[in-house]
Amino acid sequence: MPDIFRRLSAATRPTLSVLCAIALLGTDPAEAAGKSFKDRDWSFSMFDNCGLPITRGADTSIAWSKIERDKKLRVSLRPGDVGKCSTDAKARNHAPFWERAELRQKGYLKPGRHHRVEFEATLLEGFVGERENFFQIHGWNGDCHAAPPVMVRFHRGKLEVRALYQTNGNGLGSGRGEHRSVQRASVTSRSLIGKPAKFTIDFDYRQNPARLSVHVNGTQVVSGAKVEYAPCAKPYIKMGIYRPGKGKATSRILFDDISLTSSK
Repeated sequence: MPDIFRRLSAATRPTLSVLCAIALLGTDPAEAAGKSFKDRDWSFSMFDNCGLPITRGADTSIAWSKIERDKKLRVSLRPGDVGKCSTDAKARNHAPFWERAELRQKGYLKPGRHHRVEFEATLLEGFVGERENFFQIHGWNGDCHAAPPVMVRFHRGKLEVRALYQTNGNGLGSGRGEHRSVQRASVTSRSLIGKPAKFTIDFDYRQNPARLSVHVNGTQVVSGAKVEYAPCAKPYIKMGIYRPGKGKATSRILFDDISLTSSK
C-alpha cells in the first residue's frame, strides 16, 4: 500500500478503502495529444490541447480509474513532468520550467450568461508545493495572450482562489493584469486528502468585471468577488494539475461528476 494511505488518520482511512481499488483495477491510459475525454456524468467534453508529459513505466499522467463501476479521471504529476505547451519548458514567473498534466474544455463559455461549474475532486496525495493549480477559467486564444481570469489552486498546502484584475488592454503585454487572492475561508489540502469534495464555481459573465463565488462542500469560500478579463479573451475551463517546476512531491487527484450549467 502506498505511503500516502499509511500516513492518514484512522478517521480518514475508511473513506480511502474504496480508493485503494485504484491500485487493483486496470486503467485506460490516455497519452495521445488531442485525445478527447468525456464520461456519462460529465455535461461537456475536454481534450488535451498541448500533449502530456512522457510516461515512465505504467504510471501515466492522465488515465481513467474505476471505483465501484464508476469511472473517475485520475491526474498524476511528478517532479520533472514538464508540460508540452509552448511556454512550459521556459524559465518564467520564478520557476525554471512548468509542470503540466491538464485538459481544456471543448468550446468556450458564452458571454452574457451566468455559468455554474460543479465537480467532485478527491486529492490522493501531494498538493503541498507552490502554486498547484487544479482548476482554471482561462482566456488565452489565438493571438490573444490573455491571463486566466480565475485560478483555483493549493499553495503550500492551503487553498487559494485567485481572480484577475487591473487589465487595461487587449490581453497583450502590460494589459494582461495581475491576480489577487479572493477566498475568505481557510481550506487545507491535508483536510481533503482521500475524501471526495464537491466544488461549485459560479462565474457571472454578464458584465466586466465578472463576479465569482466558490463553495467547497457547501461552505462558501468566495463571495461575489470581482474578476476582470481582457477584451479579447474567450474564457474556457481547464482542469488537471499545473505548477512551477520547483516541487519535490508527486501530486495526484481524481475528478468526477463534472457539469456546466448556464443561464441568462
